[in-house]
Amino acid sequence: MPEAEVKEEDIAAAAEKVDKESSTVASSDDGGDEPKTVKSMLSALKEHSDGTNVMKESIKTFSNPFGSHKKDDVYIVDKDEALSKLKEMVNEDKGKQKETSKKFKRWDFESSLHEQFERTLDDLFVAFLLWGIKDEEDGEGQTFNVTKSYRRLETYADWMLEHGTELSEPPLTAESAREAAKPWGMKSSIDKDGHFAWFIDFKAIDKVAIKDFTTNDHLRMFVWYAHFVMYHENAQQKGLVFVEDVSKAGFIESMTLVPMSLGTKLDRLTMGVLPLKMKCMYIMNVSGWMSMFFSFMGLFMSKKMKERIVALKDPKEIEEILGKDCIPKPFGDLEGSMEVDLVTAKYFS
Repeated sequence: MPEAEVKEEDIAAAAEKVDKESSTVASSDDGGDEPKTVKSMLSALKEHSDGTNVMKESIKTFSNPFGSHKKDDVYIVDKDEALSKLKEMVNEDKGKQKETSKKFKRWDFESSLHEQFERTLDDLFVAFLLWGIKDEEDGEGQTFNVTKSYRRLETYADWMLEHGTELSEPPLTAESAREAAKPWGMKSSIDKDGHFAWFIDFKAIDKVAIKDFTTNDHLRMFVWYAHFVMYHENAQQKGLVFVEDVSKAGFIESMTLVPMSLGTKLDRLTMGVLPLKMKCMYIMNVSGWMSMFFSFMGLFMSKKMKERIVALKDPKEIEEILGKDCIPKPFGDLEGSMEVDLVTAKYFS
């Protein structure tokens, strides 16, 4: 089912609501050029945009990245039976399409990276089944919602087909992603509760070197990196936590680090396309404009999503939440303990 289109008048009304409720939404330590209202932020986004409607795309991504359990969905307890049913759904849809159509070709998964990570198509399907589980927190016990998994798999198949040429020419491998990953300084580990932790530190980003790579270089690298996360057992079983120290980064600096079209595409990939079970997003050293942005976005988010975006006032809180041993050395203003992260240890060393 296609997603409802967000109307410009809804965005304008939400901006007015947030601005009315807070006359000082931007903190005093923000620079003089920082937007102080949502209205001015929308104007600045449009001015610096590369043709991307950032707010519309962000609302689409952040509104409900977890998908929904629907009344008529197919629920199966046994994993093997669920896998067979999911494959049956794929084959049924494929049988309805013309062989020359995109809806037929998408199910060939020609640009999927499962073989790069020594996985099979069955492993790909299982990743989506694990994402679609209706688990104990929903009051049902662990049950596979095969229809929900199919909906996300369909989105993935379409997205990978759309970007197939970008990802396969040349072939996307760890070696081809390595150099583009370096300027981002991303790290990954396992926290004390078994979650896969994905760290991004704004201070660690080489903002000069990042410009040496094309938009497609960055897209390919993030697709590869996100697939590594997707196939990791801890991410599949326990879920994923994002940890970002944004270092009170300015609005323009943040919005123009990479083209806005790439930024929204990457958000969409990680939250709306791949089967990543996002348990929480912890953000530290948040600037005023970013607090204002999330206040605005909160009007369009599900309750579950709002609860899982947590701005920490004290960065050291993350040590208690995740455990000191999994935090990169260094990370933001924290000393950290982890010297070699999961990706570096397996592919980049």
